[in-house]
Amino acid sequence: MPGRSRLPGADSGCDTPAAFALNKPHGSGSLLWTAKANPPFMRHNRFPLLLALALALVAFGTVAVPSHAAPATAKKQIVFVHGPASHGYGGHAYGPAFRMLARILNENAPAVTAVVVQDNADLSVLDTADAIVLGSDGGGLVKTLGNRLEPLMAKGVGLACIHYTVDPTDPKAIQRLIAWMGGAYEQHWSVNPFWEAEFKTFPDHPVARGLKPFKANDEWYYHMRFVPDMKGVTSILSAVPPESTRQGPDGPHSGNAQVRARQGMAEVVAWVYERPGGGRGFGFTGMHTHWTWAQDSFRKSVLNALVWIAGAEVPADGVPSKTPTLDELEADLGMPRPRDFNADATRKLIEAMNP
Repeated sequence: MPGRSRLPGADSGCDTPAAFALNKPHGSGSLLWTAKANPPFMRHNRFPLLLALALALVAFGTVAVPSHAAPATAKKQIVFVHGPASHGYGGHAYGPAFRMLARILNENAPAVTAVVVQDNADLSVLDTADAIVLGSDGGGLVKTLGNRLEPLMAKGVGLACIHYTVDPTDPKAIQRLIAWMGGAYEQHWSVNPFWEAEFKTFPDHPVARGLKPFKANDEWYYHMRFVPDMKGVTSILSAVPPESTRQGPDGPHSGNAQVRARQGMAEVVAWVYERPGGGRGFGFTGMHTHWTWAQDSFRKSVLNALVWIAGAEVPADGVPSKTPTLDELEADLGMPRPRDFNADATRKLIEAMNP
């Protein structure tokens, strides 16, 4: 009939007024019914009609995921690799410390996921890491994994070295660490005395978020060999060491003329680095004893740094964590307590760390 249109799928007895049609206004992603009344065909043969309508909606692009729905951001992966512990009960306990840090990150830092592997295990997980954390005496892992780390560092994977790991002794390994994380321990230039460091101020940097002034007695290495002019390096923890720590005789770890000439100067003991070609690094010289992890800002400075080198956002107040008790720290050690271990004295030491 003139002035009538046929709706696909309707039977021959259900003509549709021409005004009752599917229209797509110019520039619109939606369809518009222009009828003002419910015509007879709407009351008959509804399945073909609905099928035709669904096909039309798909054809016109109206069935789609809302534009505001964004895919979830993938978590950054942090891989801890450690060698064996040494230096007695609670000394250089890289594995226990790394398990504790990984557990805290997995529980309290939703932007990252952390795994821990020992150096003699399958290390294929390194190939998918966003950040790698090394813990080994004499920088052993820097030397044994150096060739494997080289292409990962070139890709921008973050790197952190903890305590004795920053002292790899080998000249090539030292230069690699300087390139990858901005600094390293250099024998006959750096020193590694025990002293109580007092950290009073912190930089305006994501890794310093939530840090409060604190003191910590540890084997704090200092006078590191940094990149020229410390370009790209930010000091996170620095303090003025006692002059007695500068007066050791010349030796690879005890003293040298350059250290003795820096009387009264602050020394950097933890730092972060942004590589010119991309990628981030973190050097941390403390952690001789496992018990120092009970100091809240000591612990937070490391947690924050690991999130940062992985390329994730550090929380506004830093990565939160509960102060561990002596029993919890010993549980992470996973070894029998020696008979001569003074638990009461260590417990009091821990309690005094966070006045």
